[in-house]
Amino acid sequence: MKFLLDTNACVALLNGSSATLSRRLRAHVPADMGLPSVVAFELYYGAYKSSKVNENLRLLQRMPFEVLELDREDAREAGEIRSRLEAVGLPIGPYDLLIAGQAKRRNLTLITANYREFARVQGLSWQDWTGNSQSAPDSLKPPTQTQ
Repeated sequence: MKFLLDTNACVALLNGSSATLSRRLRAHVPADMGLPSVVAFELYYGAYKSSKVNENLRLLQRMPFEVLELDREDAREAGEIRSRLEAVGLPIGPYDLLIAGQAKRRNLTLITANYREFARVQGLSWQDWTGNSQSAPDSLKPPTQTQ
């Protein structure tokens, strides 16, 4: 596994709203991708609150990615990230903390369009495959990485 998918990347994939994301995902095998259990929770919550519950649940069941459980070391990393960000007055949301902690601790690149939150996490590898980070200020753009 090389990458973790954030909720917004999964939603874009499921609703077909990002051709760039779809193209980049097709360049990899499903085993290269993982879903944090927190992202799985957010996707199921979205499915159950939608007007097309059964259709959305079927879509989620067909996602070929392994769901990674949050373990003790992931939680420790997330706690450290939260402490550091709060100390400098730049907190991020609780689910994003857990996702960032898991990705950082496991040395996986997070695929997300949420640069405003994840760019605050020092040492976290992330990329926006939807193309949305082009509108980010230069100071928040992810470093260029090779695949």
